[in-house]
Amino acid sequence: MHFVLDQNFPIQATGLPWPQGIKLTPLYDFDRSLVANKDDWEVLLGLVNAGVDGFITNDDKMLSLAREMLVLQRSRMKLVVTVGVGHDPIRATGLIMVSLGQIALMGKGQRPAAQIYKLHPLELGKNTITPGQVIDRLAKARGVQPNRLIAMERAAMRERGANV
Repeated sequence: MHFVLDQNFPIQATGLPWPQGIKLTPLYDFDRSLVANKDDWEVLLGLVNAGVDGFITNDDKMLSLAREMLVLQRSRMKLVVTVGVGHDPIRATGLIMVSLGQIALMGKGQRPAAQIYKLHPLELGKNTITPGQVIDRLAKARGVQPNRLIAMERAAMRERGANV
């Protein structure tokens, strides 16, 4: 699949080893005429007409533009939007690295239709847990109280010579 990177997308993504069958090209290198004085819908239309499989951008404002959505809706192209990373090249590239292989596979073997993939960075605060929470879950799964699980594990560790 051939994806074109919007001019606002960090160029670092193009030099990475992508899975076989995935190619990334900066918009400027793909078609310089699509860079200057073009609205987003004109860029999308140019890419659709060129047979590009997908477009990657940091510009999530594009998702609120009717003309752009009309052009996309009438295509088979995948629009990949990294949300909440601004122009941070490491975070934007990381989101693409983690997701692009799966995006390329989605819809394979089906009649292609336009798709939009909004990629959000992981919000670490929402995914943080404590060791105590894990111990509580493990104890519940074993049908014992957390204090009992802790005592059993400490005893087993002491048997192996650990000072805990």
